[in-house]
Amino acid sequence: MPVIRLADVPEVAQIGPGLDTIIMKKVIGSTERDPAFQMPDETPSLSITHVKIWGHLGRSSNDETDRAMFIVDGDGVARVGEDPAQGFGAGDFLLIPKGVPYECDGNFTYLVINSPAYRQGTDVADLA
Repeated sequence: MPVIRLADVPEVAQIGPGLDTIIMKKVIGSTERDPAFQMPDETPSLSITHVKIWGHLGRSSNDETDRAMFIVDGDGVARVGEDPAQGFGAGDFLLIPKGVPYECDGNFTYLVINSPAYRQGTDVADLA
């Protein structure tokens, strides 16, 4: 089993419009499901991405994957589904079942785990 060093994972940045700054490192995943995945070892069964965000992660959903977010540091507020918004901080998890919309605000770093592995183009913006 290979050791994957975060420092060796290339960064992917997303900046506006409609988004604030998001820096991602796609650590584990599948090039077949996500052509932006660049690591030599891969699996289609799950993906893990290290993400830093400053600002707003717009409301979206994914009908293919269950998603868990582990908050590494920082804090924010999340709304998952129709539940009221809740604050979160380092050490907390957010569980986002497939098909359920969510959004977040704050300055935080998290690991997002998707099962099966994230497939490019499957996140859908929820403008409602």
